[in-house]
Amino acid sequence: MLTLFASSPSLLPVIKVANAGALVTKIQDKVSTKSSSSDDGHIFLKMDAGMTDVLRPSLYGAIHPITILPGTGKSEDIGTDVESVVVVGHCCESGDLMTPKPGEPEALEERPLRTAELGDIAVMDGSGAYCAGMSTKNYNSFPESPEVLVTADGEVHLIRKRQDLKQIYENECDVPDGVF
Repeated sequence: MLTLFASSPSLLPVIKVANAGALVTKIQDKVSTKSSSSDDGHIFLKMDAGMTDVLRPSLYGAIHPITILPGTGKSEDIGTDVESVVVVGHCCESGDLMTPKPGEPEALEERPLRTAELGDIAVMDGSGAYCAGMSTKNYNSFPESPEVLVTADGEVHLIRKRQDLKQIYENECDVPDGVF
C-alpha cells in the first residue's frame, strides 16, 4: 500500500501529515453513572473539545489513541492508576463521542486510560490532517481551534489563532422587517 502512495507524488504529503497531529484538550468534567450496587454504568470524561475539532469518531467510529497527562504539567505527577472510561466532547450531543466502538460511531466503548482529574490534559493522537479539514466549523457557535506547529527541534509556532466570537457572527445578515 505504501508503495502505491510513494509512487504517486500527489498523495505523498497526505502520508506525512495524516497521523502527525494531535488534539490537545483539557478534561472539563468527570461523571460516573455507576451505582454502588452494580457495575452497570460508565465513567465519562468530558473534554473541552470534541466533534467540533475531530469529527472522524462521530462520522464512522474512527479510533484515535488518547493519553491523559497531569494538568500540572509535571512529569512526576503522571500516575499509574488506570480506569475504564468513555470520553465525550463538549457539544453534549449523542454523536460527540470520542471513544466509540470501532466502526460504530453511536456505540459507547470504554477505554482503559490513566485516571484523570478535572484540569488534566487529554491528547488525542492521529488527528493531523483531519482536525481542521474535517472540523464542524462553528457548530453550536464553538470557535475554530488554534493550530500549533512543533518543529523537529521542538520549536513551537502558532500557525492559526483561535477564532473569536465576532468572527463567528460577522457573516450573518439582518433579516428584513416583516419576514417573521
